[in-house]
Amino acid sequence: MDTDLVLGIKAAARIVATVLLGTLVATGAVSCAPGGPGSLGASRNADAGGLTQVEAGALSIEEQFDLVRERDARMQELLTDAQLVISDGVWGWGQKGVGPITGPNIWALPGMTEENSYFLQMWRAVNPAGATGAKQDLDPMVAYFKSKGWEVELRESSGPSFEARAETEDGFFVSWTVQANGQYNMEVMSQSYWGDSRTLLHEIVDRIPPEETAINESLPGVYIRFPDWSDPVDYAPNLQDHGEDQDE
Repeated sequence: MDTDLVLGIKAAARIVATVLLGTLVATGAVSCAPGGPGSLGASRNADAGGLTQVEAGALSIEEQFDLVRERDARMQELLTDAQLVISDGVWGWGQKGVGPITGPNIWALPGMTEENSYFLQMWRAVNPAGATGAKQDLDPMVAYFKSKGWEVELRESSGPSFEARAETEDGFFVSWTVQANGQYNMEVMSQSYWGDSRTLLHEIVDRIPPEETAINESLPGVYIRFPDWSDPVDYAPNLQDHGEDQDE
């Protein structure tokens, strides 16, 4: 069978599967909780951190704030380790992190909305010399993912671009995307969490002095400092650029 036809069929199948999953989640027919449908987490409607909506709602805003801090620290650890597999040099900043992104992502639970849930995401970009988006440029990360015992998913999209993605044991997804334009992206994204998302966003971001967000590139391991609850409330610009390529 023609290769282009096969790829077209596979792409169409992925689109149908994604639409079907969204419909099933929205109607409550299935849950995307850690552990998959039928697991204890799914039956309790527990989020990526193991909390149900009721349990998360019983926490004070300060306690929820501290949970975001812990989750952000884990995301930073995952991103730094992944970046160092590829390069210990300078990376450009895309999604900066720190602030929660209001609303659920594709790994939503029934009942999640922009007001009662959030997820975390950050990504960095590098332009290796001579990079052209070759599929074999995924190999170092595929080997790394396998060394961690994570199942690897490979995907191809238009551009063309190729992506290697793996799920960690604690509800995060690490992905490495190579693109024909030479920009390669490393991303970490969490599954969805229950929480007072809009209040959390303001309580966190408004405690970050504007000058601390003015970072456009850095070595691996450099991040915006997560604020303390005791820090004064200030104003910071929106940290969520939602993953647009830097060269666009």
